[in-house]
Amino acid sequence: MSQLVLDDQLDVQIILANLETWITAERLQNLRPGEHILDDRVPEILLTLKTPTFVTIDRGFWNRRLSHPGYCILYCQLTKDEQEQLPGLVRRLFRLAEFRHASPAWARLPKYGKKRWTIGRRARKTP
Repeated sequence: MSQLVLDDQLDVQIILANLETWITAERLQNLRPGEHILDDRVPEILLTLKTPTFVTIDRGFWNRRLSHPGYCILYCQLTKDEQEQLPGLVRRLFRLAEFRHASPAWARLPKYGKKRWTIGRRARKTP
């Protein structure tokens, strides 16, 4: 299973405890302590890890240019106030066979109540 790397925009106090019950998760900043990490350095850092999945609510990462077979970028279409939904959304996605077996380079998760998620270029209905 991949390691989750959490974007610094995420409030780890809200989401980390729920994620760590079933997957390894670490804040991006903890991978490079003392460094200021700009968005353009994130792919470089991800490539130093084994099968990482970068989880973010920053729409700037929803960009095909950033896709790479060495990592996955998981953009969650949530506001800062909706972050408590993130662990459940990620867990639902990881249970899908298409996500587990396809090793997607990027994916987008909608808010609860929305009926579509995206992996690569394919849009699917939420089960």
